[in-house]
Amino acid sequence: MPNLIHRVEYYQPEKIVDCVLLDKEKPDWNISETLPKTGVRFLHHADAEETTLDMAFKAASKALTGLADLPDTLIVCTQTPDTLLPHCSAMLQDKLGLDRSTKCFDLSLGCSGYGYGLATGYSYLRSGISKRVLLVTVDNYSKVINPENKKAFLLFSDGASATIIDSPDEDPVFHFGTDGSRNKAIVCKNSGISVVTGDMANQPIQKPNFEMDGYGVFLFTLGTIPSEISKLIEKANLAMDDIDLFVLHQASRYVLESIGKKLNIPENKLIIDLEEVGNTTSSSIPIALKRTEEAGRLKKGNKILTFGFGIGLSWSGAVFDY
Repeated sequence: MPNLIHRVEYYQPEKIVDCVLLDKEKPDWNISETLPKTGVRFLHHADAEETTLDMAFKAASKALTGLADLPDTLIVCTQTPDTLLPHCSAMLQDKLGLDRSTKCFDLSLGCSGYGYGLATGYSYLRSGISKRVLLVTVDNYSKVINPENKKAFLLFSDGASATIIDSPDEDPVFHFGTDGSRNKAIVCKNSGISVVTGDMANQPIQKPNFEMDGYGVFLFTLGTIPSEISKLIEKANLAMDDIDLFVLHQASRYVLESIGKKLNIPENKLIIDLEEVGNTTSSSIPIALKRTEEAGRLKKGNKILTFGFGIGLSWSGAVFDY
């Protein structure tokens, strides 16, 4: 019986920053006090020459290994593309050697991107446009985060995931939302075409610079996301007890524990997997899915709820059989 997700794979760079060791180098950062809240000890950073396309290719290659029926649609979700044009999916299609008939396009979404990608892939399958979809999520945040930006540096990791999506026997249930009035809560300044067409057009182009209002995002998350998760469960005609596992965006340990407490999610049903991985934005849910499956906690047929939230500020959730 086919399910929505046929296979998930992921890739993270070999270069690792150990926050415990970093604590000795930067005593003024008080990392030992920060660690319990972020839940992140090891950060993965791409080397200077490792591109977003490189990471996407490594994850996608793993997902395609041994696959008899190759995807006819490729979706790449990223907010750190190597170029504004061409689109990353076109370059990835060529590098993977997928057929020229492959439908390729990018989605520009961050932490809610996986849910949007799943829904888009599912829609293409259900409409008959596609027979199998490859969804790739990838971000190269270390290239846009100032190493002196303590809050962001200690949280975000580089990485990519690749998910093979099939048309399932049982339809998933999706839920979305956006509060664009909070769009400045997470921004990457000096990025996009405005860098060369704005007020500073005649000045040297500055490096992209990621900035986040951490407290503002936290207030949004706790004030919005628990009720939106409840709406998704209601939309799926289910009760909390019907969900085997809650795989939420791995924002931080404190955020996940706070959501869990607000919704009374049992600890054994709430996936928290940040220590070795970090916050990988749109890849955090699929990476958590794969690692939870490898650990034996997630099994085929489990009823799972995924929920992403962040940049936009936006959110996306799904309930489906794994």
